[in-house]
Amino acid sequence: MSSLRPGDSFQKEVNITQGLHAFQDNHSVFVSTFGDNTTYNFTKEIDASNSPEVLTPYIKNVTVANGTIEGKQSAVAYVTLANPSIQTYSSKLFVHTLGTEGSFYPASIRPGGTRTIKVELLDDDGQEIAGEARLYSGNLTEADGGLDQMGFVGTAGEQTETWNESFEPVRPTWMDSHYEYTNKTHAPSFGEKLSGGHEIEGIPLAYLVFSLFGVFVVVRRLR
Repeated sequence: MSSLRPGDSFQKEVNITQGLHAFQDNHSVFVSTFGDNTTYNFTKEIDASNSPEVLTPYIKNVTVANGTIEGKQSAVAYVTLANPSIQTYSSKLFVHTLGTEGSFYPASIRPGGTRTIKVELLDDDGQEIAGEARLYSGNLTEADGGLDQMGFVGTAGEQTETWNESFEPVRPTWMDSHYEYTNKTHAPSFGEKLSGGHEIEGIPLAYLVFSLFGVFVVVRRLR
């Protein structure tokens, strides 16, 4: 504690960055002493999804796995979230994949904490699954509410590949013309779609049916 005599002055620099809320533009700083107090107001816009100075919740990792939902076997994604800030954010999680139009979960994380959410996926379990996870506050259709976005692709029991993406607002499943995830690199082939995930020794069932049909046609022509 500093003691000031008449005519003295005192200066101290305090970093208030982590006290700022990423979704507020108007901020206040309250300063008090034994003899007086005052409040300083200032305006600062913060990009919650891309702010290296102000810490905000983010998606730490995504892992594709086999699991159970309400006692039934299902493909799932374990999404780990972290909140390194001292603020509490009312956040939500939305996950899209090639086979899942959208899975929504409340996803608030306590300040300084982490949590993992098991997300139900409608993709065939045991198959390679590609998708993206969005963490946001407010409306999914507004960029201002975005916190983080992560793309992923993986198969249960193997390492899931993840990468950071810029937050892209989209229309959720309960709205008309809602967003559908696409991925040209990992999209299922025509035969895989017809097979519905059924394979024999790793070969989509539709391809085997087509092959047998071709053999049948050749045999009939030879007779």
